[in-house]
Amino acid sequence: MADITIIMPSYNKEKYIEEALNSVFMQETTYDYHIIVADDCSTDKTIDIVKEYQTKYPDKITLLTSDKNQKLYKNVRRAYAITKTDYFCVLDPDDFWIDKHKIQKSLDFLEKNKDYTIYVTDTILQLPDGSRKKYIKRKKVINSTFDDFLNKKAALGCTLGSTFRNVVFKNGLPDKMIDLPTETSEQTFRGDAFRSIIHLQKGKAHCVPCEDAVYRMTEEGLWQGSTKLNQGLLTANLNKDMWIYFDKKYPQFLFKSYCAFNSAVNNLADSLSEINKDEKILQTAKKITDLKKIYEENSDLIKELSKKHTPLRYKIRKYICEKLSEKLKKKGFI
Repeated sequence: MADITIIMPSYNKEKYIEEALNSVFMQETTYDYHIIVADDCSTDKTIDIVKEYQTKYPDKITLLTSDKNQKLYKNVRRAYAITKTDYFCVLDPDDFWIDKHKIQKSLDFLEKNKDYTIYVTDTILQLPDGSRKKYIKRKKVINSTFDDFLNKKAALGCTLGSTFRNVVFKNGLPDKMIDLPTETSEQTFRGDAFRSIIHLQKGKAHCVPCEDAVYRMTEEGLWQGSTKLNQGLLTANLNKDMWIYFDKKYPQFLFKSYCAFNSAVNNLADSLSEINKDEKILQTAKKITDLKKIYEENSDLIKELSKKHTPLRYKIRKYICEKLSEKLKKKGFI
């Protein structure tokens, strides 16, 4: 069995996937690696390209195909389900590594430090015009715990900068990843934040200030394609879903959700303008309504946490939230 699995969820990435695969096969490492390409019914030449690499590198690539497009979460979940190596990482096919020792450095650290579950490096951001800049600007090594994360002190990375000790998926998918507990779980569980949080809860993260990969920004990105309002609502739902995922054991997640929600709507004029421009107006309004219901049902807990953390901002944000709701009701959105 290989030491590490590189999961690559793909959909119509014929323009980029060769560069991603080449960046894996250029690795100089004493560890054995295997790639799982989970293709979500691509209609371009993505699958043909992967099959060519399978011919060139026998036993190094598993290709999962699909008869229909099932969206990112279900696509990547089936790769998690068969990942039984001691370590794994996710490399999107439009990103690529630039350090030929990336695997070696990551696993050397994790092998020597068994109490760590995540090894994190910084990345370079490549803009649509081809120019590059640092994506995360860290100047020193930072070690983080789950408690640090709950208290907004943790340092984590994006998808292609994170290597994980496989302490979650090795023995099968968690029940909540199969029987999704909320309407927004699929959206939450598909991304890098979810992966990082559930692994950080079982160990520590080691963040190193070096750029060893390139994150390619495209117009197809799930995050980049959202309005600021919807980005805020995504963050609010992420934290709300993590609160539920951990059986409401960590109320800090609910408070993080509440703060993200209010930050998303703290400028009434801009928020309403974004809602008016949003092609999915009713969906956006429903997200707001559903989140507000959760906060109202747990208002005592939120008030307790708010007094402890940000009493003044809590009052201001509550006022803004109420005013926004009034505006939305008048416009017939809720």
